[in-house]
Amino acid sequence: MRARYPREKDSSPMTSVDHDDKHAIGHRLRSIRKSQKMTLTDVAKLTGVSISTLSKIENVQVSPSFDIIKRICDGLDIAIEDMMGQPEAATPAAPVMSGRKTTTLNGSGARFTCGQYDYVAHATELFRKGMVPLEIFVRARSADEFDHWSSHNGEEFVFVLSGEIEIHTDLYAPFRLASGESAYFDSSMSHIYLSVGDEDARVLSVSYDPRPQQAQISDYMHATTRPVTDEAEFADFGSRDQA
Repeated sequence: MRARYPREKDSSPMTSVDHDDKHAIGHRLRSIRKSQKMTLTDVAKLTGVSISTLSKIENVQVSPSFDIIKRICDGLDIAIEDMMGQPEAATPAAPVMSGRKTTTLNGSGARFTCGQYDYVAHATELFRKGMVPLEIFVRARSADEFDHWSSHNGEEFVFVLSGEIEIHTDLYAPFRLASGESAYFDSSMSHIYLSVGDEDARVLSVSYDPRPQQAQISDYMHATTRPVTDEAEFADFGSRDQA
């Protein structure tokens, strides 16, 4: 399912790039678009990002969020580091030998908000990972709250840590998972998670996307998110009031 044209709230910040990266992304987006002889309308159709937002990014009028950058890179099938205008050597490559290890202690994950989910990213110290492990707080109760559904190459595993979720896909009827239950599915299906009941469900999501550029997504998270170090703040992060 191709993402629909989103509403203009595309440009609202979730996790934004800094001043220098904003200029690099704007210039790179314009250069890539022109090299492929595409109009802003063409890019909007491929990425699901509005023409207005794309124009503002190219003219360095906004700092695009992580979600917007990911959607642009996915739609144009380019690496995040290419969009950032960084040389290949800018991101350390994983060592050839195996045996890599990292730990994410309680409250030390990097957090960010994207759409209807609050995230805590784990294992951000490792670059070029094959999997992206995320702790997700699901705030949405209705599919109508989503402008677009998630879809990416590869596979995804979700385990419910607390609460209850309902998973919607474009191929299967909605189904529910309670605490302690899990699902494993083809993530190229469009999909969303909804919380069931008053409690914001908390889930562990581990996804794998075989495309080379996806290994850089968690690297980008590490550079643009901040760790949660205060226990009270972490508790509040997972139990927001529903507006």
